[in-house]
Amino acid sequence: MQQLYLYILIASLTIASPGPGVLLTLTNTLNYNLRNAMAGIIGVAVGMGVISIIAASSVGVMITTSQLTLLIVKGIGAAYLIYLGVKLFRSVPRTLNQPLSSADSTMPSASQRFRQGVLVSLFNPKPIVFFMALFPQFIHPQQPFIPQFSVLSITFCILVVVIHSLYGLFAHSVKTKISSGNAFVKLNKTGGIVFVCFAVGLIVSAVHPYLPLSS
Repeated sequence: MQQLYLYILIASLTIASPGPGVLLTLTNTLNYNLRNAMAGIIGVAVGMGVISIIAASSVGVMITTSQLTLLIVKGIGAAYLIYLGVKLFRSVPRTLNQPLSSADSTMPSASQRFRQGVLVSLFNPKPIVFFMALFPQFIHPQQPFIPQFSVLSITFCILVVVIHSLYGLFAHSVKTKISSGNAFVKLNKTGGIVFVCFAVGLIVSAVHPYLPLSS
């Protein structure tokens, strides 16, 4: 039980650290509301669940040991983050007194927000390395693997939903104090730039092994 508490602590600190998933939750909440951002939050959690399965399989080993495969995954991830960043940078923010409507063409559907969350998780190779490094520390070889793995994976996904929801509540509280439409424009542009910065970080980490100075 103590090991589970330690795992929850490490996983919580990892999930709470700023990254593309957290940024997606914040921007969705600021542009719409927490209820509409939940689809993206669940998508991020589902994506993490898929990644945990990948990390526990031979596919995870292939991704982390093959520089070419890792380069491709990081390249796709960077391209998707740039797409999200440009889209957010150019988006027109919604003012507080403008009602939400499911028929509003400017608001992505729940399935679109869910898909964004899943893809943000899947195209980030860092969690694969994290799971491959963390899971063995909390799995007893004398006990069946699948039940232990299931508990760790499901716990991580639940923590993603809880912690991202807390981020959403924070963003919602900030949103209620912002009355200027110009402030929302600045927040969207800042969020878009941060998404692109995450993409640049992925690109740099992808090409670094191929640079002369890194050998």
